[in-house]
Amino acid sequence: MASSSILTVAWRRYLQQLDQRPLRTKALTAAVLSALSDLLAQRLAGSARTPVNWRRTLAIALYGFLWGGPSAHFWQQFLAGALPNRKRDSSVTAKRVLLDQLSYGPVQNAAFMVFMAKVVEGRSWGATGDKLRKDFGAVQRRGWRVWPLASWVNQQFVPLQLRVVFLNLVALGWTTSLILSSRTAPKLLKAA
Repeated sequence: MASSSILTVAWRRYLQQLDQRPLRTKALTAAVLSALSDLLAQRLAGSARTPVNWRRTLAIALYGFLWGGPSAHFWQQFLAGALPNRKRDSSVTAKRVLLDQLSYGPVQNAAFMVFMAKVVEGRSWGATGDKLRKDFGAVQRRGWRVWPLASWVNQQFVPLQLRVVFLNLVALGWTTSLILSSRTAPKLLKAA
């Protein structure tokens, strides 16, 4: 009983923060879940004795805080304003999903790939561009297996103030898989 009341109180406080400070709360949520996805990827990729690369985890958390959360906040606000859907009309939801998947999704994937290659792995700009050209198509196609359904559920059933949180939870698994697929020895952010 006590644990459920603690969770209820925590959830209420979280919702209160979303209402009072939406951008900051979404940025912090994205940072925490980005860090968790990296820690999960590190555990899945290494042995139990492999030390955690905290610098890399911090860098990925900063990505979530500075880009992932804020960009998703403004994007969801834009979609809600550009294509109002008060009656949950599935044709409006389809338009939102299509717009999301053909514009914001590819930008997010490219931004994350550039960040991973340049900042986390320490590649040169030329090598980063090569990696993006080589891998972007496959990453985007893989993303289209996951994100259209997540976007549909999000746009059709999730209240606006919780859409970024929902996407962050889906991104926990997605980002973990992207990190695992980009495994190469980091040059700049080696374990401390």
